[in-house]
Amino acid sequence: MELTSSAKVGQIFVDAREALELDQGQVAVKAVMNIKYIKGIESGDYSAFPSEGFAKAYFIKYQKFLSVNCDFPSIYDPESRQIEIAEKSIAQSSKSLFPIFASIGVIFLLLIIFIIANNFDYDAETKIDLSDSSNSLSVESPYVIEQDIINVRKEIIPPMQQSEVETNPLLENANELSLFFSGECWVEIYSDNELIEYQLFKIGDSFSLSIESPFKLVIGNADSITGTYKGNLIDFITNANRLRVNTIIFNDE
Repeated sequence: MELTSSAKVGQIFVDAREALELDQGQVAVKAVMNIKYIKGIESGDYSAFPSEGFAKAYFIKYQKFLSVNCDFPSIYDPESRQIEIAEKSIAQSSKSLFPIFASIGVIFLLLIIFIIANNFDYDAETKIDLSDSSNSLSVESPYVIEQDIINVRKEIIPPMQQSEVETNPLLENANELSLFFSGECWVEIYSDNELIEYQLFKIGDSFSLSIESPFKLVIGNADSITGTYKGNLIDFITNANRLRVNTIIFNDE
């Protein structure tokens, strides 16, 4: 890391804050920022940030609050960063395959059982003497069975995410990535291991991007984000680490 450069940039923030007669605690309250990130930016020590994108997002937020004009210091080695992201992504991908296939298998099995059970009930009802008026038959049509299957699928998909999938017009684009935020969350998007997008979002924000796979999505605070890619729901929770950071790879498959 270029500590000298980052320290000089940090001093610009210190001078601007002191010119406003604010201490770090007051800035944390007024700007709604974690005080450890404020200290990290002002000291030039970015080790407290979980990722480069997260650091840049808070850097820009603090920069706007103080109305200072300076560039983000070149503290991250691009080559090392690419190797780190690739290694984490490969590990994350291998961990994520099993729960995805397991979930698909469970859903498929439930649908088969449901269809078989309905067909069995239908066959049993058709064997009853239809001439007996005492039997109040209600033979379900294939349409009703199909509707029941659709209802089961709706129960499997969480209500909020299902609503977003059905009502979001952005999903008409086959390569559309759509994200929705219920709390503060940072996002990094990589294409060919190059960081092409990084933002810090707050509650109520939404984001969409037309992007072709393969690409990688790194998110922080995984509990505060829902979204889809090509109309498919994205699982942000399953492989998130203890810091609620998750790396998701979208391949050509």
